[in-house]
Amino acid sequence: MAWKDRLQNASFRGVPFKFEDEDSTGGRRVETHEYPNRDKPYTEDLGKATFRASITAYVVGDDCFEQRDALREALNKPGPGTLIHPTFGELSVCVDGEVRVSTRKEEGRVVRFDLRFVEAGELAYPTSGAATAQILGSSCSVLDSCISDAFDGFGMDGMADFVQQDVIGQASGMVGYVSDAMKMIDDGVSAGARLLQGDISVLLPPPSSGKGFIESLQKMWRTGNRLYGNSADLITMAKALSGISLGKDLAPRGVWKTDSQSTRSKTEQRNHVASAIRTTALTEAAYTVTRLPAPSAVTAAGSSGQSAAIVANVSHPALSNAPTNTVTPDAPSWDELTVVRDTLNQAIVKEMERTTDDRVFTALRRLKADLNADLTQRLRQTDRTVTVLPVGIEPAVVLAARIYDDASRAGEIVQRNGIAHPGFVPLQPLKLSTRQLAWRVTQQVDQDQLYTARTSDWLRWAIAVEKACSLGF
Repeated sequence: MAWKDRLQNASFRGVPFKFEDEDSTGGRRVETHEYPNRDKPYTEDLGKATFRASITAYVVGDDCFEQRDALREALNKPGPGTLIHPTFGELSVCVDGEVRVSTRKEEGRVVRFDLRFVEAGELAYPTSGAATAQILGSSCSVLDSCISDAFDGFGMDGMADFVQQDVIGQASGMVGYVSDAMKMIDDGVSAGARLLQGDISVLLPPPSSGKGFIESLQKMWRTGNRLYGNSADLITMAKALSGISLGKDLAPRGVWKTDSQSTRSKTEQRNHVASAIRTTALTEAAYTVTRLPAPSAVTAAGSSGQSAAIVANVSHPALSNAPTNTVTPDAPSWDELTVVRDTLNQAIVKEMERTTDDRVFTALRRLKADLNADLTQRLRQTDRTVTVLPVGIEPAVVLAARIYDDASRAGEIVQRNGIAHPGFVPLQPLKLSTRQLAWRVTQQVDQDQLYTARTSDWLRWAIAVEKACSLGF
């Protein structure tokens, strides 16, 4: 097939026209940074360049003026339209600026157009982390309602007293397991579990509906005094709650046909209680994720070129009675978010395998999807980090200048690592963002002027980590 046979009949918004020539622009948007006393520049890729097309078109015929008016009307309509490009095919474009229309007396029945089009694209609003957190919170509320409805299956009416006491004893033991598991994590939850142990004998026996038990479980999880602490405490709480749901003490027990009626009833009611404890723990773990600080606290400071606020914690005898304020990282790290995501996903999938209620299963599936959406959004806004050991004590501004070639990122280093005084970065493992680290590392390893052999070793390792991250490992 000849190249002329592959040309398409050009048109815009369904109005046809002929063409003489066309040209287009595209490519990539880049910004080249050149620095004094450095031979190699740094070219920053800013994304795909906007596609633009220019077409020299014409209409011909005895009705050329009617064709002209139809094409002008199509060109003057607002918004994007469909362009059948003679070589690129169908495109969604907007008219780019003015349209030149010309007619020559010697050409007779020909009207010429100089057309310029620009890629229409799409209106895409940024996804807010707060929005995903709200959606996740809504999913948690739906799961709470499903848990309450599913627990309506619990009931000990008509059971013998010894069977009821056995069920209550097993429920008390499961709550005691929760109290022991949370003792080293949050005293408030542990104390709430002990209080619930004493109330079980009142909540579970008939004619109680069991709704009060679910509310007591939720109150127990929310009595923690560290739920609104820093990100490290919230991460620990989320992992602890999901780990409790995987504990063997709360695992469902099998109900066999060979068992007696009392044994089967006791096991069924025990499984109802265990399921309520597991699912409410998962709900509270997801609620804890929504309370995590936005991951822009540390990242935004570096990306905007502004230094984060540096707070010094100075020790002096005159200040011995003054309260001390230690800088702590507000936002969770990439590794912490990844661990929380994997842990919660494992716990939710396990509970989906265990549950026998269709509504709870559907709510768990929705919770899993919204949880991953929220954590994915947080991970997109969070810098990956590498752990390094400095070669000496130096100010944060010097360290930032050597590592990132940007002294304004000293506040980021101080905030991320909770350094007490920005003038003295201690000899301890530091978490450093890999954003713009690999380029800086490559330049300095090539020059080998500003770094010792020990420093160059971890810099080369940082390059390897960054390459692995870019490949998706």
